[in-house]
Amino acid sequence: MPKQPTAEDLTQIRDQLRAEIREARETLKDLRREIKDARTLIPLLTDELFKAEVKKQVDALGTSTVTAMDAAVERVNAKFDGLYDLLTGQDRHSRRKGRPSIPELLDQAAPDSQP
Repeated sequence: MPKQPTAEDLTQIRDQLRAEIREARETLKDLRREIKDARTLIPLLTDELFKAEVKKQVDALGTSTVTAMDAAVERVNAKFDGLYDLLTGQDRHSRRKGRPSIPELLDQAAPDSQP
């Protein structure tokens, strides 16, 4: 037959349970404070992450825009270089086909201005 706990044993068990309950309440209080802090930080973190993602995408867009602009400038410069060659008679494509250059055509079409 098991031994019956004494009043002193029960008091000791009660004190241990109270201590464990007190510790559990303190832990619960700490957890609630951490949850509150986390709820306060979540919008800030979300805003910061959102801002960081927007900045990353804007930077990527800026880089691709600069690349596209540089390519467009190169194409325009090539067109102007081709036009310059054509107007100054340095157009190799027309020369290969035996066509007269624009300066030669202008010289042929101009009336003799010499007396």
